[in-house]
Amino acid sequence: MTVANDGNRATQPGTPARLPAAGLWRRFMGMTYEAIILFAVVFFFGYGFSALLRFQGEPGVLRDLFQWFLVLVLGTYFTWFWSLGRRTLPMKAVALLITDREDRPVSTLRALLRFLLAALMALAAAGLAARFHPAFLVAGLVPLAWCLIDPDRQALYDRLAGTRLVVSDPKATAPAPILPATGSQRRTQSTK
Repeated sequence: MTVANDGNRATQPGTPARLPAAGLWRRFMGMTYEAIILFAVVFFFGYGFSALLRFQGEPGVLRDLFQWFLVLVLGTYFTWFWSLGRRTLPMKAVALLITDREDRPVSTLRALLRFLLAALMALAAAGLAARFHPAFLVAGLVPLAWCLIDPDRQALYDRLAGTRLVVSDPKATAPAPILPATGSQRRTQSTK
């Protein structure tokens, strides 16, 4: 017997409820916090690259290598933390989790696909802005604006990668800890 249908799948009695999709405000909070963390990650690895190869920022092959190196660092960071149920620190703070369409943890390949799609969409907007007009930077917001028209409130890269950004607070589902009895509780338990 079908209890509820949320548009994507029916929920059977006894099956866990579907995790709610993250809204735009929660996504924005996560992205802002993530930008702070990524500043440190990019600074650390960028400094290491510059120190080892004596890169000063001048145009040429070394700058192209530096840009690809940073994409590799970011890709590794996000793919690692998005896959197999892991979360970045900002995702933990804002109670976000990336799952597949059935609310299961995503594989490493699916997390990589999500990263590549998001990166390509951002780079396409930056490329259009550099080539034609800075106003094309607004095109970088299209994947997030997709949340407003998507039936499951997912970004365009989530929809294409088969992933969902959901609200999942592990503290809310964790069982309450068992605390040791205090002295007065021990006395009342022993008299029973």
